[in-house]
Amino acid sequence: MSIAESLRTTRYESGKSQEYMAFELGVSRRTILNWENGISEPSINQTIAWFQLVGKNPIPYILQYTYPNMDKISPKDSDSKILVSLIQIINDLPAEGIRQLMYLFYGDHGSSPRAVMQMITAHLQTPMKDRITHEQLILNDYKMARDTSSLAHPEHIQPDCDYLNAAIDSAKNNIINKMS
Repeated sequence: MSIAESLRTTRYESGKSQEYMAFELGVSRRTILNWENGISEPSINQTIAWFQLVGKNPIPYILQYTYPNMDKISPKDSDSKILVSLIQIINDLPAEGIRQLMYLFYGDHGSSPRAVMQMITAHLQTPMKDRITHEQLILNDYKMARDTSSLAHPEHIQPDCDYLNAAIDSAKNNIINKMS
């Protein structure tokens, strides 16, 4: 799915008009039309604002655009097909992402790679609304440790707190909008 298709589909599904989106994003209706037809693209900040306005989490749409073959991967696929997709993702990661993966699996944090994978899998298997509380708590704990200079490994890669705050807020808004 292209960015244009994602914008057009999510706006339509939310029932918002092009005029509404233009006003809220501070652009012209013509700009909205151009974005939805693929003539031009919004900035990353405008894209995130778009998804917030329509009450959708942008991550699945961005992943689908970045990794178009990922939507074709299922748990029933062969190990080799899944491995090819994983290698594609790793090859596309920036250096920071690779360092974060290495820290998750091989950092001196005291947890085995298998334990880390099991914990992440268990966390992601719970409903989003239940995960948000835990994610907020973890982020608050991290910030407290950072601000009191008591991080376990300050010399290692650190999380992007602004990104995490935005992701948590986006998830909250998405859940609230679905409940309304």
